[in-house]
Order: sequence, then structure tokens, then C-alpha cells
Amino acid sequence: MSRKLIGWSVVAIAVIALMLTYLPTFVADSLYKNVEDISDGEMPATITAFQSGPEVVSTLGGSGEGLNCSLPAVTNIFFDGSKDAAGKRHLVLQRFRQACVFHDLCYRHGLATYGYNQNDCDRILQNAAFRLCIYIRNGSEASSAVRCQTDSKMVLAGVSIGGYGAYRGWDRSTYFEFESDPARASQFVASRVVDHPFKALDQAKYSGEPDQVILTVENVRSDIAVTCITCAKVPVFEATQDPTQVNAELRSVGLTRLPEALLGRRPLLSQTAPVWLPPRRHHAAPHLLIDAAGKNRLIWMSRNNPRDTLSCIVLADAARLLTNTLPKRDLFSINAGSSLTMVEIDMFATSPLPMELPGVADSILATAISAQMTTDRDLSFCSRSASRPIDNSGSDDRSKCTNFSGDDVSKGAALGAFQNFAVVRPGQQIFFARDVDQRTDAALTSIWQRAMGDTYSPGGALLVIDVGPPSVANGPAAARLKKVVRFNIDDRFDPMMPITRKRDDLRFLSLEALKSKVYLRMIDFAKGEPAVGNVRLTMGGSDVELDRSWAERPMMVLETRDAQPRTKLVFSHGEIAIAPGQPVAADATTEALTLQALIFERDAAAPADAPFVKSAGAVCRIVYEFAPDHTDWPCYRAFDPGRPMRASPAAKMQASQMLVGHFMQGGGHGIAFPDVCLKSEPILLTPQGDTFVPSRDTAGWPGLRRTIKCKPLDAAAAVNGPIAATF
Repeated sequence: MSRKLIGWSVVAIAVIALMLTYLPTFVADSLYKNVEDISDGEMPATITAFQSGPEVVSTLGGSGEGLNCSLPAVTNIFFDGSKDAAGKRHLVLQRFRQACVFHDLCYRHGLATYGYNQNDCDRILQNAAFRLCIYIRNGSEASSAVRCQTDSKMVLAGVSIGGYGAYRGWDRSTYFEFESDPARASQFVASRVVDHPFKALDQAKYSGEPDQVILTVENVRSDIAVTCITCAKVPVFEATQDPTQVNAELRSVGLTRLPEALLGRRPLLSQTAPVWLPPRRHHAAPHLLIDAAGKNRLIWMSRNNPRDTLSCIVLADAARLLTNTLPKRDLFSINAGSSLTMVEIDMFATSPLPMELPGVADSILATAISAQMTTDRDLSFCSRSASRPIDNSGSDDRSKCTNFSGDDVSKGAALGAFQNFAVVRPGQQIFFARDVDQRTDAALTSIWQRAMGDTYSPGGALLVIDVGPPSVANGPAAARLKKVVRFNIDDRFDPMMPITRKRDDLRFLSLEALKSKVYLRMIDFAKGEPAVGNVRLTMGGSDVELDRSWAERPMMVLETRDAQPRTKLVFSHGEIAIAPGQPVAADATTEALTLQALIFERDAAAPADAPFVKSAGAVCRIVYEFAPDHTDWPCYRAFDPGRPMRASPAAKMQASQMLVGHFMQGGGHGIAFPDVCLKSEPILLTPQGDTFVPSRDTAGWPGLRRTIKCKPLDAAAAVNGPIAATF
């Protein structure tokens, strides 16, 4: 080989190296020159889990496709991989994994749940990546902020250019709550199954009402309203001008005198009622917490703004929400005179969670994990009473934290704990901490890691935190890191969610979608080396393999409250009836949807290898008829696959939230699908033997009418493949 050829080869290699090093940063900085420049140093808001009913243990979203950065391992080459002060490298797929997890859920469920478009998801990703980068540093402190901004832009550029096909419009997006701070949502709706608020007070008056009802909370730019969509038109109290005429329902919520706003009114349980929450805040959906006494509590854990961790904690229940929440003054303090319990505290974390400590005063706590309390970013557990008024003489407006020690949680090692759903049980919380750093002194190993990386971030630890009563008055909850379980499980199985609410039971379920099928997996973290195992589903005595489409809508795990509890797995999926290859008529006045529901169950005390047996199933044909010439309105047009961001009645129903509870007369678990186009008339499926029947065949009015017909779903062939084109 000539010297000239060698020389040009060296030049070519150098040019390629320079292009690989600087071209991506140049392109990213050019495309996103003016993105938000964050300077407050807060961690990004983390995903959170919401319980939709008293018997719901967990809900598995994500479509069984895992939660990760969905980038090839070679992506690491284009990002800063230098060592930090501790000699650790943080490769991009792990460093930004928390932001990527949110982004995955946003692409799959953001439109149907919060109205997020692709730009919303991408911008949230960029901001979250930048916030993470400030905490999880590479290289020198002096250059880290500038490099962080560039790296976050490169992540944004990558998903914007390559992720257009992954974002799901109304043809594929489905409802799944994950957002603790929906600041970008102009409006969204969340429903909760709760015990009937007044039936225990007056059995005769509410004899026609079910034991549980569905409350739908509508949030329009943090202006909150609530509707009991399964309640009858029963008056809570009769109209009167006498403020001393207070009935049992009003006394049950602490009213001894009618406020002026209720004089002369005759409110019905089924009416929409405004909910006064402190203004000028971003209110998320309410958490549902069932305390030791069986009381259903609805708890808002709302951030003031993304620049600090001040949180607005509001405690309510169905009875208060359906009667009166108007305060005397527009304040967030005890001086507001609200019937709701409110406290504003600094939680030192972005996504606080409510939990109960049974048997103690002020048993409902606001809790959070944090890495902000020490300069070394050790893991801390922070808590404060969610109901005790603020004592302004000291630092009572801040949560108090317990710092943990140990190699698994100190000096930033547990920052991965911010990357997955938290599991909250009475007196216990569980977090997953996937590893975010790599450390090696071997040059070849370092190069290999930069080139190949860990695409699925398999390493991590499960952290079990036991929480006890404070040792001193107004002190922090006594938190103890009870167990740290190391695991080596790909994040293709995330999210992993519990199968039971029983304390210290560390069995978790996961959905894995492979090619045309979806499989239910179980991981027992009580074992020395947790591994992924298969869970059998049977119908008619034979094993079944569900079609992949059953994972597109979240699966719900229930544990009944019977004397002999049962574990139930509730699946559903839907498909709009569109003829392949045929255009949708612009003047169409009807559209149809096939919706299927399937329940498997077994005894809650059954051994881990016992199969779940199909106990009920139904396939329903839903038809919408609407008035012509109103196609600007989403409830008066047929869905056009060529314009997937334009909703329709069937598209919104295909994406709708699923609820399970005792909201039907006659007992048993009913299934409900709230209807965005017919807000006061959800689809209610009543159990009938091993199938379900609709409570009403028709709903709506002449301009918008919905009809539904259901039949049993009992053939294995019908669940092993896609939804059949014919009913």
C-alpha cells in the first residue's frame, strides 16, 4: 500500500470520526436552537400509578412492548461517554431512560388519556432528558450544563426523525393513566369506582342504587367538575330556604348549616357538580386510596409549577364532591374554610404519592422518594401528614426525610428508582431502580460498551421500604430499607406490576408482546435470582395464547374482597369496522366498533404455577348513528384512517378507559366503558353467567344514537386471533 493511499486513508478516518463526533450535535443545535433553557435544577416528573377501583391491584399499560429508549445500542457513540468524578460512565440508553419511559407511554397512551400530540410527547422528553442530565453528569462540572442541553436536543432529534411511526393516533392510542403533572393537557377525564356515598345512611331512599358508583372527574385547564355517571336522578336533599334544614347526607360531610350556595337548590346525584380545588395549579387526576376502615378517599397530589417541588395535597371523598366544595375564601390554607382537607408542602420530589399508616392519628401521608436531600444524592424517603394543618412557627411546611445508606442507594446509585411505577401498600412502598451507570477500567471493555451498550437495561434492584409511625410528634415516618433484591431482567418486561396487595408478597406480572401473540409473565422477587416465568391461561380445559391486540388496551388485575379472595385478570380490545382498501365516505352518518372483554381468574391463594381459567367473556357490536353535516365535531363523523388525529365516536370508545366494579344491581363484577360522546351514558356490561349483557341496548338522542348488542366470547379461536370482521 502506497504512502499516499495510507495518508488519504488516515484523513478519511479522521473526517469520519469528526463527522460522527460533531455532525449530530451541529444538526441538533441547529434544529432546536431555541428550546426551553431550564435552570431550576429539579428532577423531571416521574410516571405514577392510579387505582381506578377498590379491588384493583394494578393496571398493566405499555402494550406489552417494554419501556426503554427504543434506540440502537450504537447510539451511545454520538453522546458524551466520559467518566464523571466517581469514575462512572452514564451511557445514553440508561442515562435518559426515565425520560424514555415517559416518552414510550406518551406515544402509546398520551393522546387517548391526556390529548397529547406527538410534539407534546417529544418536548416533554427533551425537557426531562435535560433535567436528568443535570443530575446524572458525565465529564467536568464546568461543561456539563451546555453538553446536557446538546445531548437532550440530540435525543429529541432522534425521536422526532425516527419516531413518527411509533406515535399512536386515534386508531391505536388507548387510555392509560401515567402522568403525575399533566401541565400540557388542556383537558382530560378520569373515572373512579367508589362505594356509594350515601347508601349506608338511608337504605330505603337509595334502594335502587348499586353498592358502588362511577365518578367521572373532568379537568378542563384545571377547572374541575365531577359527575356520577351511574347514579339515578335522586335528590341529595330537597330544596329549602331554611339554612337549618340539614339532612343526614349533609350532616355526614360535616355540614350543620346550609351554605348560601345550596339554598333553594335540589341537587341530584347524577348532576355535574363543580369541584373547588386551589386555583393557579396543575391538577392531576385524583388517587383513590381505600383506608383500613374501608373508606374511599380521593386525593389530589398536584404540583404548583415545574420549577420546585411544592405540592398541593387535597383530601376528599365522593360525598363531599357531590354536595359542596365551595370554600369561604380563595386560599390554599385552613383559612379558606373549605370542606376539603388541604395542605401545601414541599415534598422534595416531583411525584408524591399518598399512603396510609393504619392505627395512627393523621393516618394519611404524603410520601416521596428523593435524591435531593444530600450533596451525594443518597436515596431518601420523605413524608408528612396529608391532613395536619401547617404550623407556621417552623419548617412544618416541608416533608421530613430519612436518608438510606448502602452501595445500592448512596451517591446516586438509586437514581434509577425514579424510572418505574411505585407500588404502594399499607405501611410499605416498593420501587424499581434500574442501573444507570457503567464502571470499568479496561479500555477495550469501555469501547465495547460505547459501541454496543445495554439496549434493554437489564441490571437493577427492587427496593422494599417499610414505613412505620413517627417516633416523635410531627416527626417523619419511620422508614426502613427492608430489602434490596438485585435482578437481571430486560426492561422489555416493564412495567412489572404486583399480582396482590398483600404486604411482602413480591410476585409481579408483566405482559410481553411477541410477533402475533401476547404472553403473561410472572417474576417472583422473593427468590434469590428472580427470573421471568410463564403464566398459563386456559379456556375449556386447554391452554390459550392471546392475540397481540389484547395488549393494546391495558390489562387490569383485581383481588376480590370476599372471604376467599379471587385474583382476576381483565382483558379488553376493540377495532373500528373499516373495510380494507375502501375510503370512508365524507358524508357517512354511521360507524361501528367491535369491543371484546375477557376475564380469567383463580383463587388468590393458589400456587404460582396454577393456571388462570377463563370465567367470562363477551363480544359486543357498537353502532353510532349521528346527524349529517357536522363533521367538524368529533362525535358527528366517521373515523378516517387517513387522518388518524381526527377522533370519532367509535375511535374514542375503542380508546376508552375500562372500569370494573359492583356498579350493577344483582351483584358480581360489571365492566364499564365511559363514553366521551355520551358522557352521562357509559356502556355498562352486566355479568350473566359466563358472559356479559349491556344494561341498555340504546342510548343517546335522535342526533347521536348508540346501539349495542353482545354475545358470549367462549371459543379459543376467537381470542387467539385478531377480532373477526363479522359479528
